[in-house]
Amino acid sequence: GGIELLDVETLTALRNDESVIRWGLSRMAHYQKLSDELIVPNLDEDISFFYDPAAKKLRKRFEMYPEALQTTVKFAHDLEKTHTELLKRIQAERQRH
Repeated sequence: GGIELLDVETLTALRNDESVIRWGLSRMAHYQKLSDELIVPNLDEDISFFYDPAAKKLRKRFEMYPEALQTTVKFAHDLEKTHTELLKRIQAERQRH
């Protein structure tokens, strides 16, 4: 099939891209589930439900959200990187053929 048509480097770039996509989608699904369970049912609550004003920090059950946002940013960065590498590989193959 199509595998015989692609260089090893292009296949590696494709697999790396797929791996980043699978990992990222898995994390995003996990965070969506947490949001659906922890945040959405409590949207009518006062901010103090989520944030301890005396301690000036998120309450324990919401502490993972800044990390989740950082993970989302990392996913976007990694995805851009692997997409760019895959595009370069495909363009290089097209020029050779």
